[in-house]
Amino acid sequence: MSHGSGFRQGGEDYLYLDPKEVLAQYSVEWVALRQSYEEVKARLLQVQTELTALDQKLKKGEITEQEHLQQYRERWTTSTQMIEVKREVESRLYDIQREIRAANKKLKEMEEEKLKREHIEQEKSNALVEWMALKQGFDLVMERRKNITTEMDKIELRRRADKISDAEYRGARVAQIRQLAELRTLETDIKNRLGELLEIIRK
Repeated sequence: MSHGSGFRQGGEDYLYLDPKEVLAQYSVEWVALRQSYEEVKARLLQVQTELTALDQKLKKGEITEQEHLQQYRERWTTSTQMIEVKREVESRLYDIQREIRAANKKLKEMEEEKLKREHIEQEKSNALVEWMALKQGFDLVMERRKNITTEMDKIELRRRADKISDAEYRGARVAQIRQLAELRTLETDIKNRLGELLEIIRK
């Protein structure tokens, strides 16, 4: 394994941080840097005010050109150093802000994925309950079809034995055929729904 790859054997990223840890990690630093940033800004304004005051003193003759130049240089040096500090703080704040936004985005994605998984599991659970109920209904339909077929065979035997009139036979056959047609439609609907539910359960 090459140096600095960031992965242990097995592909585990030992540099990985949970997004929540990232937010917690940066919160203290962010607050401290923001405070420093505001302090630097305030100090820069103060230096600017002092520089303006020096110019006014020079105009009024309260200080000499040499004194003005010396004090101006001192404050200008301080101002330059503070501007550099301000830039560094701004840069770090920007980096932290970027990391926090990335962590927030990751947290949002993780939450959405969690909700999606929960929705799928709930959908599968509901589908399983419905499938079991429909399967029982399907078994009842098949049992009813079997009973009707048996009844038709019995009526056919009675007709052959002249134990039932032709009119009664025809009426019974028509009723049984109608029942079988209704059962066939119901059976098809149940089969289709069972297939749909199985697809959901197998996701």
